[in-house]
Amino acid sequence: MRYSLLVLLFAISASCFSQYSIGNKKFIFKDPARSNRSILTFVYYPATADSSNAPIIDDGTKFPVVSFGHGFVMSALAYQWLANALVPYGYIVAFPSTEEGVPPNHSDFGKDEVFVARTLRNQGDSANSFLYNKINGYTAVGGHSMGGGASFLGMQYVSDITTFFNFSAAETFITESAIQSARNCTQPALVFCGTKDCIAPAVGNSKFMYNNLQSGYKFFANIHDASHCQFGDPNKTPCEAGEAFSCPGSVYISESDQKNKVLLLLKPWLDFWLKRDCAGIEVFYDDVIANLSNIDTMQSAMINCNALSPLTALHQNKNIKVDIFPNPSNGKISINIGEADHAVLVLSDLNGKEIDRREIKSQNQIELNYSNLSQGIYMLKVETKKGTAVSKLVISH
Repeated sequence: MRYSLLVLLFAISASCFSQYSIGNKKFIFKDPARSNRSILTFVYYPATADSSNAPIIDDGTKFPVVSFGHGFVMSALAYQWLANALVPYGYIVAFPSTEEGVPPNHSDFGKDEVFVARTLRNQGDSANSFLYNKINGYTAVGGHSMGGGASFLGMQYVSDITTFFNFSAAETFITESAIQSARNCTQPALVFCGTKDCIAPAVGNSKFMYNNLQSGYKFFANIHDASHCQFGDPNKTPCEAGEAFSCPGSVYISESDQKNKVLLLLKPWLDFWLKRDCAGIEVFYDDVIANLSNIDTMQSAMINCNALSPLTALHQNKNIKVDIFPNPSNGKISINIGEADHAVLVLSDLNGKEIDRREIKSQNQIELNYSNLSQGIYMLKVETKKGTAVSKLVISH
């Protein structure tokens, strides 16, 4: 009864607070570091209408980016449910469609997942992109099955992707091992699997990856009676046929039930890490506690708002350097922007709402007073001819 009420409340919440339509575009990105490798990518974003190439919403909000990799011989378009679940709440979700054939290159696919996340994030700084001034600078990489295993390969030694997550991540073996590569991954990670997954069972796959992760904050969620293929859209790929052959007689929870359980944890996790919403982690743990009979869990450490390190720069352009002192502060700060004849400074809240904008001419260091603002975390962007830098400013009275 308690779980049914929780699902009902989640559905009511979704209907009440969903605010954006879903637009979609198709791009071919080129990675110059890999001989201009072409990466066909489907991008879904908050839009003015539910249609292809619809204008992106322009209400002052800036959005985080999620790049998600498909499973083995599964289409990149087999995860519409994930876009439908996240985009209305202010996320940009991208699906790279490389390595859909046989044999796949797992290492390249992991690099594609990370490259797409970085590319879309950086397009927020490009006046030629439809995402210009629409990205908040935070990014996540995710994947299912092969794409989940590849996410461990791609996230090795990566520190500029905020977090990563995966569904029933499968061990990779053609180029390098995801289980071993997990030892080189340090970003916060959320690992899902299902107790009735016989395609990529937790033991020998995602659980071993989780154990090897070097992340300070990592969480493992094994959903009771969940299957491998129900992490994707139904009947979009050969996955169900392979599962029926490999797991004869298995009875699973419903597809909607499985996805609801995923979203109960995934959305507040992403809200916390990508939107810097401290309440997100409280919702996350509330949902964990409410589902202890449905989801087996492990974690490396309790997560609280202190995990959102206020002193870490969001996005620093290598051509410019911005220093803020003190930070945290009571609102009175000094900003050093190095060698810049002209700069534009923009202060925004965590929802991307602009609070202050001013031009700075022939000043390398300026004094600002934001002591009238409420205590919290703000985004401070400095634009110069050399590029753009975004840093977190923490005000604590």
